Amino acid sequence: MDIVVVATPELGDRSYVVAEGTVAFVVDPQRDIDRIIQICAEHGLIVAAVGDTHIHNDYVSGGLALSSELGVPYLVHADDQVAFERVAVRDGDVFEFGPLNVEVLHTPGHTPNHISFRVTSVSDPTGVVMSGGSMLYGSVGRTDLISEEMTEPLSRAQYRSAHRIADSLPSETELMPTHGFGSFCSAVSVQEVSDGTVGGERRVNIVFNYPDEDEFVAMLMASYDPYPAYYRHMGPANRAGASALRPKAPRRLSGPEAAELCGAGAIAIDIRSRHEHYASHPRGSYLMEYGSSFSTYLGWMFPSDSAFILVTDSSSDPVAAVRSLGFIGIEEIVGQVEAAELSLVLGEGSITAIDFAEYFDHLRTTPHQLLDVRNPSEHRQNRLPGAIQIPIYEVANRIDELDPSIPVVVHCAAGFRASAAGSLLTQRGFNVVVINDDLANGLARL
Repeated sequence: MDIVVVATPELGDRSYVVAEGTVAFVVDPQRDIDRIIQICAEHGLIVAAVGDTHIHNDYVSGGLALSSELGVPYLVHADDQVAFERVAVRDGDVFEFGPLNVEVLHTPGHTPNHISFRVTSVSDPTGVVMSGGSMLYGSVGRTDLISEEMTEPLSRAQYRSAHRIADSLPSETELMPTHGFGSFCSAVSVQEVSDGTVGGERRVNIVFNYPDEDEFVAMLMASYDPYPAYYRHMGPANRAGASALRPKAPRRLSGPEAAELCGAGAIAIDIRSRHEHYASHPRGSYLMEYGSSFSTYLGWMFPSDSAFILVTDSSSDPVAAVRSLGFIGIEEIVGQVEAAELSLVLGEGSITAIDFAEYFDHLRTTPHQLLDVRNPSEHRQNRLPGAIQIPIYEVANRIDELDPSIPVVVHCAAGFRASAAGSLLTQRGFNVVVINDDLANGLARL
């Protein structure tokens, strides 16, 4: 069989097209279904069916949209309460799509109704298991996304599901997870490198380091950082069924038009490079540099139902930004405006950015508040002495813990989060210095 990996780096997820000859089965597609359609056209493939391993927590699925557009079956667990017609599947169900044999395995843990798909063919009887958010490379999917009450039973189910995959499938079976490539749906990070097979996972996956289920559950439940706030909207969106995502450039706004919309409550998001924002930006705009973490942190820091205006320049890609936000269901992008045009109306602001050498040489001994906006687990692992730890997604709600009369020096691991948090604090009237540098350079000075 041939397997085409369709990666979505900004979410840390992968979709898959599994094919034998000209027949294809698509697993966990994103909303921008034209990517899948184009891939199939390029490879001469005809999609026979679409499957979702679970009702996703970290993105809006394109499963319904793709299956509807192509007129093919959509496989979803029978116990998931959805508002659309689908092929309701259960553990042990087997489907034949031309030369492809698809077996459904109930692998609860990441969600109660999570399933994996084992796909085989006559030419490849060992096949592949599409494990979604169950067994990942070196890890497993997190189990705390449903509710606090469900976390322990789901953690136990996750342990058993991973063992079921490992015990019931040939060791050479290829493993193709959806999560685990930077997604916050991954439970714990590990350094071991997987060879991509079920047998390889028996050697490196953290779940097999714990022969005792109770010990594994205790470790897993103690490992969790908070997850993005927009996750709570993903389940309802996926149960309702979403349309295809075909992003277009937002309407171009003049400076006065954009300023008027901001005055009415729209949020101006500067998607330019952080260096451009440091030098000059429209007052009142928030920096969220477009890149691999753009949608995750924007969706975490701002209400999903907000109206957004994208602040751009000639090098910006507003269509890509719209696509990234559409992955997590943010669709009210009311327009785009050139930074210079909006600055003419609102005035210009700037932020001081330095590296760790400058910090230690010139600021370390001066009065300031050193703010670490990384996740709690990162701060526990290594930290700069004296740093206040407030994760970026909590800064707005915990701003009273900072003294507005004393400068705030913000750092993270590499500069992206520090820049975004520094922008927010600047808009709240703080005197901010951003450390745009790798934390390793700071730790080396201790």
